[in-house]
Amino acid sequence: MFDENDPSRRTWFVLHVKPRTEKKVEAALVRNGLWHHLPLYRKERRVQRRKVVTELPLFPGYVFTRMNADERRTMLETNMIVRTIPIPFPRRTVNQLRQIARAARGAPHMRTAPIFTVGEKVRITSGPFRNVVGIIVRDAGKTSVALNVDILGQAALISIDPNDCEPVKSTTIAQTRPL
Repeated sequence: MFDENDPSRRTWFVLHVKPRTEKKVEAALVRNGLWHHLPLYRKERRVQRRKVVTELPLFPGYVFTRMNADERRTMLETNMIVRTIPIPFPRRTVNQLRQIARAARGAPHMRTAPIFTVGEKVRITSGPFRNVVGIIVRDAGKTSVALNVDILGQAALISIDPNDCEPVKSTTIAQTRPL
């Protein structure tokens, strides 16, 4: 018979944590002597003429760990974890995390970006084109947003960072703001 609380029987989990508690959960994992991985990226911003650098979770709301049933129960008692998601293919996930860690060492300003498909309708969320609605196109390998002028049957292309867009659920493009 096997003991599910045996430290050698630890299972890989993704901890889905409450908003902005990733670093607190990481500290609780450290206190309990558990292996964990919380990929971070650096974000620079200006605050009153000063440059402030903060480290933020690359995957907000998620921390990776390996624990047994007792350790899982202890972590759930912290009241910071929404749910635990077992990792079905831990070897592949660990390899992906290693690749991300290696990339982060070479590119400390790495961050996640939403995945949009060509033809998807999006709203620009920042910059001079804020609230403009367009359609994602690929132009010379770059992500661009096509702003349609229906009456002319033409579109203007704007190269845009996918992080500056959000998907639009409605089917009309009439919500665009005049330029």
